[in-house]
Amino acid sequence: MTDEQFFERLQRDAAALRHEPDAFALTRIRARVRERLREPNARPTVAQLLANWFRPLAVTLTAIAVAAAIGVTTLGANDQLSEPNVEIVMAGETYSVGP
Repeated sequence: MTDEQFFERLQRDAAALRHEPDAFALTRIRARVRERLREPNARPTVAQLLANWFRPLAVTLTAIAVAAAIGVTTLGANDQLSEPNVEIVMAGETYSVGP
């Protein structure tokens, strides 16, 4: 199958999935868009603009802080579970490995 045949078949198959809104739906969509554009709150204030910038930043920093806290806690738990000195016995000799 060539590319042209593939795309023609794809267009035919996708035709049934296309949604064509009727005139009533188009009128409602246009009216809603116009109303949103006319609203006085359509233009954000300085406080809203800053909040929109700082919220994602705060969420990112919070996620990093939570990940760091989990990491520190996990490392601390591993240190408490491990033995401070490890003894290795080989050929009758005892070797001590520790911090």
